[in-house]
Amino acid sequence: MSTRRRARASPTREKTTTEEDADACRFCFESAREDDPLIAPCACRGGQEYIHAKCLLRWQRMVVVQAPTHPAFWNEDTRSNVCNVCKEAFTTPPPTRMTLMSSFTGAEIAAMCAVGHLLVSHAAFSAKLREKLQDMNPAMRRICSYEYWIEGTYLITETRASSDEAGESSEGDVGDDTIVAVNLNGRCDVSEFIQGESQLFEIVGAGGQSRVRLRQEFEEGNDDDDDNDDDNDGDNDDDNDDDNDDDERNTADVDDADVTNEDADEDDLPRDEIADDAEQTPELVIEVPEDVADDREAFIEHLQQLLSPSIFEVYQRFRRRRVIEDAYDEVAREWRVTRQDVENAVEIEPFDGGPCDHDEVALCIVVGTDTSCGYTKVEGSLAGAISVAFRNSRAYADSTDGLRAGAVVTCAATADVREAVGVLCGFSEESNTWNVASPFGVLKRTREEFEVLRSPTRAKVLCFFGTAQWNRSQLLGEIARGHWGLTKSEPVDVARAETAYRRAMDSGSLVFAPLTEMTEEFMRDELAEMSRIRSSGQLDRAGSSASH
Repeated sequence: MSTRRRARASPTREKTTTEEDADACRFCFESAREDDPLIAPCACRGGQEYIHAKCLLRWQRMVVVQAPTHPAFWNEDTRSNVCNVCKEAFTTPPPTRMTLMSSFTGAEIAAMCAVGHLLVSHAAFSAKLREKLQDMNPAMRRICSYEYWIEGTYLITETRASSDEAGESSEGDVGDDTIVAVNLNGRCDVSEFIQGESQLFEIVGAGGQSRVRLRQEFEEGNDDDDDNDDDNDGDNDDDNDDDNDDDERNTADVDDADVTNEDADEDDLPRDEIADDAEQTPELVIEVPEDVADDREAFIEHLQQLLSPSIFEVYQRFRRRRVIEDAYDEVAREWRVTRQDVENAVEIEPFDGGPCDHDEVALCIVVGTDTSCGYTKVEGSLAGAISVAFRNSRAYADSTDGLRAGAVVTCAATADVREAVGVLCGFSEESNTWNVASPFGVLKRTREEFEVLRSPTRAKVLCFFGTAQWNRSQLLGEIARGHWGLTKSEPVDVARAETAYRRAMDSGSLVFAPLTEMTEEFMRDELAEMSRIRSSGQLDRAGSSASH
């Protein structure tokens, strides 16, 4: 008995020759080795008492590998921390997820999860997600986030320190910090798909409550004489329904899910049928309780539950158009010009930035500002970004050669720098040179030293509705599975966001994690070539191209 107590109290002690003959590892069934003694990491007795330290680590590592990468599921599987037999915590804790995931990706790739890098989804990963989406109904497609990841090209814009429950910054493991990125390949169209669809919605506030009104004004002249309504109840039928029935259908409270869903549940309705139905659909008012109205995220969640996917898409376009229009108006008042003046000077490109807070303006990027990266980030304020772009646009209003900041150019090679594609980001009258943001930093070039590939007619603002956010350990886990590759972003990736994905895929600079036990089976063949690229030293070139 005393021998067993000492073994548990000092789990890493080496066992005697007599003990080695009697005891074996519960994992590999072999006796203690000189370089790997048996330990007793829990309260088990008998044949389950001892295990090699390396075998325990292998078991803990395997459990973490099999677990989901999303933090929401980490606490559901305790096998790496707690013995399944005696239910006691292991005295030897598993390695942190950050340490483990970094060991799968390698330190170089882990270091690339930083601001200014691109996170690009592998083509095989995108194809797999498309297959899954084909088997989903419209409601499920809306709930999952697969569409955000297909051919995703995420520019990492921020890293946020972890916070405790009180919202204060934490000094914990770096694996707890948050990586924030926006999708440069998420360009979306907010224009009307159906003529007059903006008239379907109206946001109103009354009596401390917010409401979304789905409305359709009846055509003039559509009166009782023309609707074959013999019973004067508002219906084109022969029943004697009370008029109150129509009123109940016209105003649907959130709590009355049956009425609301009945009016909104047309999942697969073609757009031309929506337009036809709109001419016959009376006004639908969704009352939103005050506690929900004050929480924008909860408010949008309610609408997603109550409206069919087709109608919610119409609402989302309407909502985003309103945000853009209001921002134009605000800048026009600030500069004391007309809204048309601002629209003529500044172009807004809207993007689905990611699944987090996807109904809010999370980030704006003003292209062509005089910075080392060739753009300026403005968080949360579309009007603020438009104002910056409008001021820059006025600076180039009298340009004789038609050039303005934001133009994409090719700089000829010099003795110090090879040929590079860059973005004009400022002009110096004193030296008569342009500042060109390039992969090699800011270059100073005269007009004769670069060729214009694309010159915009207006200043450009990229407006991202929502972001993508990962816990660092979570993101490293997804990279280790082979889903994502990394490369250093270039100024042209933002200036011409529509080509960023194809540029990254064709550049040869994307690097992926090596093949390990974390790699998903369907990714193994695809990543075999990437292992060869990684061993050839291309990883170093991708991570440090901007410094040459």
